[in-house]
Amino acid sequence: MNDLLALAVDAHGGLARWEEISRFRAEVSISGELWAVKGKPSLLHEVVLEGETRDQRMKIAPFPWPGRYATWEPYRQTVQTDDGMLVAERRDPVATFAGLTEESLWDEFQVAYFGAVAGWNSFVVPFLFVRPDFAVEETEPWSEDGQGWRRLVVTYPDAVVSPCRQQAYCFDGDGLLRRLDYTVDADPAVEYPSEYREFDGVMVPTRRRVYVRNPDGPPQFDSVFISLDVADVSFA
Repeated sequence: MNDLLALAVDAHGGLARWEEISRFRAEVSISGELWAVKGKPSLLHEVVLEGETRDQRMKIAPFPWPGRYATWEPYRQTVQTDDGMLVAERRDPVATFAGLTEESLWDEFQVAYFGAVAGWNSFVVPFLFVRPDFAVEETEPWSEDGQGWRRLVVTYPDAVVSPCRQQAYCFDGDGLLRRLDYTVDADPAVEYPSEYREFDGVMVPTRRRVYVRNPDGPPQFDSVFISLDVADVSFA
């Protein structure tokens, strides 16, 4: 583990605490311009995400409406009733994104897929990066609004689904994540995590805002591309 990653892991709760954890439960609202563009503006408003920390597996409830929930794994999605009756199923869900454009509308499974991927990554970073199949490298620092942040470029392995394969994470002097850069639906994006709170020994940003990013780095603050607000989290 390199020096910056060690600092970040310690700041977010420490590896010893994380190794005791296998699951999380988060009450969140996910909104923003992206969902309106995709024709599904409110499906992820006030939902509960229940996920595993070591495997990419998630439940979203209620979804797409009360009385039903969605499950997500990289190779399979379902919609089920609250008593577990299967309503719909999709195999190889990532294949349904092939050939889509920025203007293409999404169906409910695609909304759940993207929301689950983003949600899962939000609650397992930076601990996820200590895995040996991740490549991490500290690069030149990033300066913004009079602040200097250390920057870690992370390359995800093919076995882990993420919004994009390579992302840049910026950490403050205490090791807390303050900015990350990646690509969403072919658009360069910048995400700002803030308003940290401790839940069960883990530091979690309760507010995330994603903006489309200009080629030279600054975001377009005129509209929020994606927002994620956390009401409560538990780890076990």
